[in-house]
Amino acid sequence: MGKEVVPAEIFLCRITRMNTIRDEVRLLEERREPYVVVTVVRRVRPSSATVGDKAVVAPDGRMIGFVGGHCTRRLVIEQARQCLETGQSQLLLITTRQTAEEVEGVTVLPMTCQSEGEVELFIEPKIPDPLLLIIGESPIALALEELAPRFGWFPRRLALEEMKVNDGDPAELLKRDVLKMCEPGMYAVVATMGMYDSESLLALRECPLAYAGLVISPKRWGSLREELFSAGVSAEFCDFVTAPAGHDIGAVGPQEIAVSIFAQMIERRRRQAEVRYHPPSGTVLKEATAEETVTASTAQKLGTGVDPVCGMLVDLDSTPYRTMHEGTMYGFCCPHCMRKFQHNPEAYLTPH
Repeated sequence: MGKEVVPAEIFLCRITRMNTIRDEVRLLEERREPYVVVTVVRRVRPSSATVGDKAVVAPDGRMIGFVGGHCTRRLVIEQARQCLETGQSQLLLITTRQTAEEVEGVTVLPMTCQSEGEVELFIEPKIPDPLLLIIGESPIALALEELAPRFGWFPRRLALEEMKVNDGDPAELLKRDVLKMCEPGMYAVVATMGMYDSESLLALRECPLAYAGLVISPKRWGSLREELFSAGVSAEFCDFVTAPAGHDIGAVGPQEIAVSIFAQMIERRRRQAEVRYHPPSGTVLKEATAEETVTASTAQKLGTGVDPVCGMLVDLDSTPYRTMHEGTMYGFCCPHCMRKFQHNPEAYLTPH
């Protein structure tokens, strides 16, 4: 049997399709959104798919690319969304053969179209690494930032020393940037070496966290804890903070201390995933809407916008979390708010 010849127009169409997929993947990764890559690994004619065809399925069910006709598409999207929930890859066989044998590790679904043939696909979820927010410019903070990708975290670092503090109160600027970066279930480590520990924790208490560590001595933590209580910080949040951060492994130097902190975070991630801190309901909204004189129209003129989900003010020029709806650009404080809006825009645009 001769090798299948692909017409030039089909070949160019596939190149265009791959470029579109790459653009979509780039946007999803910039927004730190999960997605699924679907690849055709085998097909039996007259299936319209070809081995090597790819598609990307976004969290909202959008499919970009081609891995088969209408019937295949619906089944693939359903399985892709299940893989996003479980985080597990999957082999999927869609066939008209009623006698297809069940094979371990392969999900078999019936082809609902009238045409014969079958297609086998590899479905691979791509889940973003959890965010690690590092506050400080100390050697330990820099070591955490350097090592984070090797241990499966996506690092972002904030430091008052690197901020332009001429435009306002430093603590408020830090709080603004922490809230702008926060994501549900993120990890955070404060390594300021005592310079602005309390300001950092006051900002973090308004974020949903999987872990919060503070590089500090036990004696200093005792006195700082009392300061936080005096500032109105709850005992729940103070109990959640791990201080001093890291397991006691006799670490010496910034690199080893950073490794001890990663060991503790890995334990939290793998063995204590249910441990979470949730800020009091409405805390972020209250802070974000303190400037009640800023209306939506005024915000647009200032280059800022109001997150329609949580009410926070966001910089439309700098936030990576933006979406267009009915000709209007909306900005969001985090990918979680953006996904909720994209799923049901009218729920957040209807006045209550």
